[in-house]
Amino acid sequence: MIEKGKSVLLALLVVLSLVQSYSLAYNTPYKDAKVKSDSDYVKTERLGEEEKPDNLVFPEQLIIHLGDDKHTVFYPSTPTFYGLIMTKLKLREFKGLQRDSVESVDWDQIRKEDQGVELRFGRPVPFELLQKAFKIDGDFLFFGDSIDRIWIYSSKGRDEVRTFFFSSDDRYVYESMHADLTIGDVEGFVGFGQYWDPYSTSDGNVYAPDKPMARLFDMEVAYDKYTVEQMQDNLFDPGATRTIQSNKSGSQMYTDGKRGLKIEQDGTWLSYTDLVARTEVNNDLFDNVMSAIGFVDQHGGWNGKHLFVKDAESEAGDSVIRFQQYYKEVPIVSDKGLNFGYIQLFLEQGVVSTYNRSLVVLGEETTNKHKRELPGGEELRKKLQELRAGGRTVEALFPAMKPTIGEKSVRLTPAWAARLTTGEVVIVAESKLYA
Repeated sequence: MIEKGKSVLLALLVVLSLVQSYSLAYNTPYKDAKVKSDSDYVKTERLGEEEKPDNLVFPEQLIIHLGDDKHTVFYPSTPTFYGLIMTKLKLREFKGLQRDSVESVDWDQIRKEDQGVELRFGRPVPFELLQKAFKIDGDFLFFGDSIDRIWIYSSKGRDEVRTFFFSSDDRYVYESMHADLTIGDVEGFVGFGQYWDPYSTSDGNVYAPDKPMARLFDMEVAYDKYTVEQMQDNLFDPGATRTIQSNKSGSQMYTDGKRGLKIEQDGTWLSYTDLVARTEVNNDLFDNVMSAIGFVDQHGGWNGKHLFVKDAESEAGDSVIRFQQYYKEVPIVSDKGLNFGYIQLFLEQGVVSTYNRSLVVLGEETTNKHKRELPGGEELRKKLQELRAGGRTVEALFPAMKPTIGEKSVRLTPAWAARLTTGEVVIVAESKLYA
């Protein structure tokens, strides 16, 4: 009887101990307040929307190879065909990736003779990030690599479809030996392009239309702005912020003693800095991209659609991550002298040291729309040649919206933009009113 009583008492003590442990872990209302340091970020007011990583990774353009050296190009702004192709490809699985030399296939011959589609991402995308947008085999040894395009084609005279992922270093390709794509899929992609604008290329890299395009409109877009107070609350320690006297350019500067905030361009552009301790450990691109996405989610949010377009390394060794803003499925590209249309962050081991973004929040409704014509053919080729003559190498051409910021609205005007091998994006040719 005594031994039985001891067993019951011991069981009760064990239960009480478990209950107390649970209470200490989950029901102590002031626990967080006691351990929180003044260096922790404060809870922030939600301003813009949060974003999923897979929505920030999509092809900048789809090159459709029709065979017989005929080609066309779809952009996100051609949503019917672009959207149908992307919807189908996101449902397909890419398994059994096998690495080989990029020279193992004659790509000039494939481009001229075989039907297929190239997905061009503009800038290298880490395999881990690409895997969030496509069903790529997870059991893969080369996930440290980055990919800048995917080429899917059906071999002429052979009943097979081949799929290749191109390494950004131009040395390797990864072939998916078990991609569930059929000849019918490729024929469907090519069929969309049969009656679209013809494009041609002289180097296999830059594709330009053979005739003018008149599908885009210029427009006025009303906007709101994040206030200085909202961004201070999102980025600074409350109650510790002080203003530094504005400089001659009209910029406003603020600090909380550890972080700096600069507001310029009449309150439309933000530059934030935070001193980050240097480390000797190499930056991991995927980790930095994910940290950048999380930082924007928490501090300002996303004003519409964005595309991951740039990774680089600053002179100080920081990882530079940039997201291109789109409006109505068209990227916004500014001329020199105007900061607008992108979010850019510098990171060191996942910690943000610099944060640049627009404070303008574009509305959904548009007014004063006019149909515009983008040049093509020889006129556009001459513009591209002028860039090359200046010693700059063009790696991509795409339609964009050039912004002009007014007091209450932003004017968006179609133009051709080119991305250079340096990563810089420039306006190549303006549009004109369509008669």
